[in-house]
Amino acid sequence: MGRMIFHVPKLDQYDPRIWNTAYVTGIEGVPWEGRVSVQGELLTIDRPIDESGRLSLVWPTTEFGLCTLHTASLRCNDKPYLLPLELARGTLHRVRGRAADWQRVGLKVPETYANLIGIATERFVDALIAKETSIETSETLAQASIAAAMQAQRPLCRAFISQSIQFRQQQEKQLSTLLAAQLDQRAEWQDDAVLSLPAMNTVIIAPTWHLVQADEKSIPLEVFDEQFQWASREGLRVIAGPLISLQPWALQHWMNLMKDFDAVCNAACEYVRKIVSRYRGQASIWNVATGLNVLNDLGLSDEQHLRIAVEVIQAVRKTDPRTPVVMTIDMPWSEYLGQSGQAINPFPFADSLIRAELGLSGIALEINTNFWPGGSLPRDLIDVSDLIDHWSMLGVPLVALVSGPVCNGIDIGCVTKAIEVFRWNAPVGTLPSLVDGSASVNSPSAVPSNSHLAMSQIEIIQMLLAKQNVHAIGWTQMSDRLPHRFPNGGLIDGYGKSRPMLDGLAQIRKRYGQ
Repeated sequence: MGRMIFHVPKLDQYDPRIWNTAYVTGIEGVPWEGRVSVQGELLTIDRPIDESGRLSLVWPTTEFGLCTLHTASLRCNDKPYLLPLELARGTLHRVRGRAADWQRVGLKVPETYANLIGIATERFVDALIAKETSIETSETLAQASIAAAMQAQRPLCRAFISQSIQFRQQQEKQLSTLLAAQLDQRAEWQDDAVLSLPAMNTVIIAPTWHLVQADEKSIPLEVFDEQFQWASREGLRVIAGPLISLQPWALQHWMNLMKDFDAVCNAACEYVRKIVSRYRGQASIWNVATGLNVLNDLGLSDEQHLRIAVEVIQAVRKTDPRTPVVMTIDMPWSEYLGQSGQAINPFPFADSLIRAELGLSGIALEINTNFWPGGSLPRDLIDVSDLIDHWSMLGVPLVALVSGPVCNGIDIGCVTKAIEVFRWNAPVGTLPSLVDGSASVNSPSAVPSNSHLAMSQIEIIQMLLAKQNVHAIGWTQMSDRLPHRFPNGGLIDGYGKSRPMLDGLAQIRKRYGQ
């Protein structure tokens, strides 16, 4: 058994949820299943494999709030590592390494970055030296190194975004990337859609299986007919789907009663053929399925998940041979693999489908940052960039389906109460504070403003725009007025008023889009 032990000074003063986010990855970046335990000031991770690995977990930072950080690769050792020091080492290595990679392809690094990364390096060296005499001093210096490195990351990433988009504009005056928002199914959906028109040249219309065949709560297809007709009148392209969702929250009770796998598979294919036949010629892209890579209550094996994917892709292709088909990978950083060895590794799963030459045109990545569990952990811009580069290795176009918290406050319309948003200095009564008494961690004294939250998501959208292999970007939660999956993720609030995020998306389209 492989064991890693980390010393965390004042461990009991941290938000206790962050220990549940810890996982270890190997050289390929795939999380290993592990058991996390906390005792005293020690964080211990036990794995069935005795190999070196990189620890990742959510950690407080001054620049990004609670954000996923990573150590460098560490070997299993019964002697505890000092966690803040190792996170500082890993963060410094990651930011400097990415700067070097981008410089090799022509990036002009801003002076602000050079100054901040110099400070981060000095603080890390000081922390390394101080460890021999004072753990408390080493911890403080390590936090200061993390803060400076994360501050250095922002001008570095902004320079990469700016210069990459300028390069793209030299090839195409207006970026060809599709910019979309997903329509909801409330009776007044068109009011929200009209508000969102300045931000999009494409819409996502999702006649998903569990919505249309949900017994007494079924949504009639006539609602989707109206949405396709409206999109045509407005000259908008349509990403249709996902048609099938096996995400845990989307399973209906009648699906759980279908014990025979062939019955589930045949019913899914029958539904797909019905929808594709009805809207053939009106969709620009078919998004055939989502949630096939995550665990659900159907008890299906890996082979059965793969077979459903194959069958529904073929069902679309036989019904509509011309329109591009994508399949969605949920939680593409695959953090969930750290908690269950029974889950599916999404990258080889997608690779197998592409190599099978079924007619799969691309992969959609569902990037729901800072929604956990059920979404992805909070991520910085380098993590987003690395994710796209990793999935681009498949050699097919990518679609990014994005959401994240864009507003503070209690969300009474969210139906998945177990999903948590990692906030920094959250209001009393919502989340516990982070670390007491550390100015380097807790220097902001107020909850981030709505405009600050929107800016964080806008920067993720801009990073995706900088990636030439991302052919479409879609925001997946139009409004918080209907019951919804993720808290405070709507472009329009529960009272029908647009949020700063929507204005930001409109500015992006005006500047770069069609």
